[in-house]
Amino acid sequence: MAPAVSREVRQLILALDMPTEIHCPESRNREDAITALCMLLHRLAYPTRLCDVQMQMGWERTRFSRITRATALFLYNRWKHLLRFNPIRLTPEKLVDYATIIQNKGCPLDCVVAFIDGTLEETARPSRNQRLVYNGWKRKHCLKYHVVTAPDGLVIHVYGPVEGRRHDSTVLKQSGLTDILEKHFWSPEHKRLFIYGDPAYAISGHILAPYKGLTLDRAQQKFNGKMSKVREAVEWSFKEANSQFAFFNFALNQKVLLQPVGLFYLVGLLLCNCHTILHRPQIPQYFDCTPPTLAEYFQGEPVDDEHMDRWCLTSPWEEVPDDEAEVVYDIDAEDDNDDDDD
Repeated sequence: MAPAVSREVRQLILALDMPTEIHCPESRNREDAITALCMLLHRLAYPTRLCDVQMQMGWERTRFSRITRATALFLYNRWKHLLRFNPIRLTPEKLVDYATIIQNKGCPLDCVVAFIDGTLEETARPSRNQRLVYNGWKRKHCLKYHVVTAPDGLVIHVYGPVEGRRHDSTVLKQSGLTDILEKHFWSPEHKRLFIYGDPAYAISGHILAPYKGLTLDRAQQKFNGKMSKVREAVEWSFKEANSQFAFFNFALNQKVLLQPVGLFYLVGLLLCNCHTILHRPQIPQYFDCTPPTLAEYFQGEPVDDEHMDRWCLTSPWEEVPDDEAEVVYDIDAEDDNDDDDD
């Protein structure tokens, strides 16, 4: 392993809060954290057959498969709250900084914070229930995600996977993103902040979209043109993920009934955020927006699914009455009490 790569892997081990060993509960397979993370990165980097990995690396195929799944599952359970939304890092002041950076790049508005778009990740045709994941518009079997990308290149919200036949507006409704926006997307002066999407998204409280119609006046056309140039950033985030992890580009290997396709993609986005922090690829260079450090990005304790909505809709920056403070904030204490009961 090259010294620079080895140094970054060790940085990731610390930032990701990985245990000393990753072990599979259904077997006796276990690996140290560095080897387990390298296994996962190797699997996502290219759609290599497991038998070829065994010949190249000496990792027995079932062991390799189990360790990579266990590592991906650990990373998702540990950091999935950052993929939904992080109210600790994304303060009102930080969101206003995003809006200023986007405006400096040519956006005609001073209140657009990030960009939203959906993506279809093609999968192999499943052996049953094929209609659930078939998208008639693209004429392929796929899973759908929607992503919100900030000007520093980080994915600050992702929802999915959902069936490929769903419309973007349906995915938005299911995601609960509108509640998150209504809670957090306000400036310190209580000015409304927005995310910007393509015409598939209807204009609502905190979501903007291009002007629609065949008879747009000159000002509307100019607005759409300027917004289109800065909105391309969210497309680059999908390209970045598929560029860094070519595993997602090989549809025949994305078998939804045989492997955790959605889990790998979500963990891939999380690791892609790590790559953005360490290497500043296209989006942060375009907007001249410095990403946070690994320590600044990876914050907070694990959040269970039943507590996820409360995590996203809790603002640590607003005053809360004393009699409500424990109910709103003390998620960790509640988890500890649950452990004591066990």
